[in-house]
Amino acid sequence: MEARLENNKKLIRQFIELVWNQGRFNLAKSLVTPEFVYHASMVDEPMNLMNMGSMVHTIRNAFDDFTISVDELVAEGNQIVSQSTFTGTLVKPLMGFEPSDRILYLNAVTFWKVRQGTIQSGHSLLDTADLRHQTQTIRGERQHFEVGVN
Repeated sequence: MEARLENNKKLIRQFIELVWNQGRFNLAKSLVTPEFVYHASMVDEPMNLMNMGSMVHTIRNAFDDFTISVDELVAEGNQIVSQSTFTGTLVKPLMGFEPSDRILYLNAVTFWKVRQGTIQSGHSLLDTADLRHQTQTIRGERQHFEVGVN
C-alpha cells in the first residue's frame, strides 16, 4: 500500500513537471486516463488534457521565468493533494492582471484522483486574491476589505 501511495505522488510530480514546468503535453498523455478532466477555480468549464494544455500554454507565455514548485503532497487511497507555488514575472496581461517587473507568487491546492497508475482528474483552487493583492501593491492600489460578523 505504501509503495502505491508513493508511486501516485511520483506520478503527480511528473505530471506537474511535464505539463506546467516544461509544457510537454505530448508526453503527459501517457500519464492520464482517456477521460481525464481538470477543473481550475479561475476557469468556468471543466477541461480535457487538450483544453488544459491551451490554458497552461497561455499562462506560461504570460510569465517570464515561470515555474511551479510542489511544496507538499499528501496521498490516501487513490487521492492525492498537492500544495504548489507558481512563481514568475508577469510580462503580458493575464485574466485581468497587468504585467509587473516583480516576481509574483501564486499558491494552489489541487485534489487529484488516480486510477490504475494514471491521473483521472484534478481540481485546482488558486489563491487569486493574494495575487491580486500583490499586483495592487505594485501599482499602489492596495485595497483593504473588512469582514463583519453579526
